[in-house]
Amino acid sequence: MCTADYSHEKLGLIRESSSAREELSWEKDGLWREEQKIRVARLEKQLKARWALEGLIDEQLNRYQAHYNRAMVPTRLKDVAQLLMPKWAPPHELAALAWLGDWRPSAILDLLRALTRSSSSLSSSFSVSDDIQRLLSQLIHEIRVEEAVLDQEMVEIQATCVLHLPFAPANKQSGRAALACVQSEFKKLGRVITKAQQLRFKALEMVVKKVLSQTDAAKFLVAFAGIQDSIHQFAARQRFRKGPVSVPVKAMGLG
Repeated sequence: MCTADYSHEKLGLIRESSSAREELSWEKDGLWREEQKIRVARLEKQLKARWALEGLIDEQLNRYQAHYNRAMVPTRLKDVAQLLMPKWAPPHELAALAWLGDWRPSAILDLLRALTRSSSSLSSSFSVSDDIQRLLSQLIHEIRVEEAVLDQEMVEIQATCVLHLPFAPANKQSGRAALACVQSEFKKLGRVITKAQQLRFKALEMVVKKVLSQTDAAKFLVAFAGIQDSIHQFAARQRFRKGPVSVPVKAMGLG
């Protein structure tokens, strides 16, 4: 074989090899792109799920906010009892949880701490670190300070109302004037209850937005609603029973 023929053949082999490498490269590139599309589709699906979850969490928070922000300014004497002891709540439920007409804000935070420390299946559902536990303890302390301030305001309003009642020993006013003074305290009472409702929502919002991850926040909202309902149902059954009352831990969903 002459040198020219050998060179031509060698050049042909090189071209074929180069073409094969290009085809392999294109094939690998195409495969990579297909895999990339699959991965991106999975990520997009997860993002959509996260966005949907975030929307559901916000929707649930908005419902609680609307519930806690209902107009609650008393205009009549009997309104006070309805605000502080709503008829929809059985007595045992009020005795266990009520603070100015609803859940004590710090109890919401205490509930989360109890859920993360209990032996129930719920505890293993939450990924709460030591740092989160410390943050939770700090928030509970801060919320309790705010509760104490409102408790003191409520005590002062109650004392003023008692002093101005028509049958109060120190009261020298007529019945009409005394009741007018009591009526003037209603607006103060309304403001205290409004603050209490805002504090309740603040506690719940902190749990969902500041303490827990998005997934854990959704789990907590489900657990919170479930426990609220369990307490209500248990108290409703106790309404028709007599004798001492005991609340088993399992009935609360914490056992």
